[in-house]
Amino acid sequence: MKNNEAISRCRKTLSQAKNKLTQLSSRMIGPMEKGMEKAKLQSPPTGTYEGVDLSILPKFIAYKAALLREKVILCHVLFGLIVLFSVHYFTSRVELSNLYKNLREKEYILAPGVLDFTTASPQTVPDSYINDAASDFLADLGNFSSDNIEEQYASVKRFMSDELKVKFDLENKDWISQVKEDNISQILKVTEKEITTDDNGQFRVIALARADFYSNHQYLGHEDQVIEMRLELVPPKKGKRWYLQIDSLSWSKADTFRTKQQLSGDSQ
Repeated sequence: MKNNEAISRCRKTLSQAKNKLTQLSSRMIGPMEKGMEKAKLQSPPTGTYEGVDLSILPKFIAYKAALLREKVILCHVLFGLIVLFSVHYFTSRVELSNLYKNLREKEYILAPGVLDFTTASPQTVPDSYINDAASDFLADLGNFSSDNIEEQYASVKRFMSDELKVKFDLENKDWISQVKEDNISQILKVTEKEITTDDNGQFRVIALARADFYSNHQYLGHEDQVIEMRLELVPPKKGKRWYLQIDSLSWSKADTFRTKQQLSGDSQ
């Protein structure tokens, strides 16, 4: 019995000594603390980082790259389509504009009345239109009095070319003054009219007429006249009833006109 107790005490003493030795060794400075040995880092498990499986990372990067590439291609395709449609739109607008311009050059509007408009091209203008227009011009030129001569001439000048307007004003300035001073009136009666045309929308009018003159309501006599006009079909302009422009205008006595015709025939 005594031997067993002695053995138990020895074991207890050894256990206590071992514990104290362990405590002392834990308090001692080791080689790691002294800087003689590198600190050992704990590496994460292979193939994971912060709980993320790194084995799927290449597939994710490939997916994102493919998605970005498709977006870039889509942007390029949309940009190309926008440019293509823009070019097509502007090209079609320019083409339509040119077609309308050419159409306006080929087709004009003639107005036999203020509200009645009819389309016509230079090659298909009815003779009635030209005849009515020439009759209106001749009536305004040949039928006047001292009270309305300026108004009559102004009505005709609206259809004259710019060059003819200047020439017409210079040639008739003294005549208008004489008409007002002597209170002259004139009545023109067209006896014969000839209209010829070409393929360019130009018309030549030769009218034979008789002009009767009055002064202060007294008959002064008459004069046979020949009136020549060259008309041109022009694009519509605001404020014109007839879209026939007078490019040249002249009148002379019938005898003088016949003499010129004979001379020109002899020279040929």
